[in-house]
Amino acid sequence: MSFGVTFTNESDVVTLDSEFARLVVLEKGAWSGSGNGVFVPFSKTITTDEPPLVFVRPDAANGYVYFCLIHGAARAWTGFSFHARVNAPTTGKWFSASFSSQPTATYGFRLWDSTSKLLFDSGTPCAQFTRTITGWTYLGAIGDPPGSGQYRYSWTAPSPLDTGDYMLLNNIAMDVAGVVSRQGNVYAIWEYNNNRLIIQAVGVDLPSALYMPVVFAKPV
Repeated sequence: MSFGVTFTNESDVVTLDSEFARLVVLEKGAWSGSGNGVFVPFSKTITTDEPPLVFVRPDAANGYVYFCLIHGAARAWTGFSFHARVNAPTTGKWFSASFSSQPTATYGFRLWDSTSKLLFDSGTPCAQFTRTITGWTYLGAIGDPPGSGQYRYSWTAPSPLDTGDYMLLNNIAMDVAGVVSRQGNVYAIWEYNNNRLIIQAVGVDLPSALYMPVVFAKPV
């Protein structure tokens, strides 16, 4: 940055800069529904070009998240949905975020960049990324159902779930590409009893190596 404003914390890490937007919490809440399908609407349409980042934290007894979708289109995002354990209730907490602040404070501090884009508003809460899983251990594959030619592949990584972090849903909404034929749907399982995350993918000819990153964050 050649001119402007920069704030650093006690560890000399930049926390606010007049050239780069912070990850801003747009809305947060809790869900309660059926594992057969949960739709969580945003209280107001999110008008960013790109989909908002949605972070979720299932409650301890409701660890499955799959068939995830961010609903809407550019400048008109309306909510998100997912499935959990079939025929079982599911509850948890969530928040949506983006790298674009909202003018919410009636007094305080605001910061714009050189194009007049609002980067920071002291009335808008922020979030911070806490960790990322990029290396996975392959646990194997089983027939799903047995003899069908379709398999459920599983991976895990040492990354605790008792830190209060929320998982980015957008990545879980992406499929795993098949080696030759079709892709596989992604499942994220919060295995609280073993304090670990398991990623599963169901498909016909999926690779044993998983390269999909899983990102965690929490509101500040």
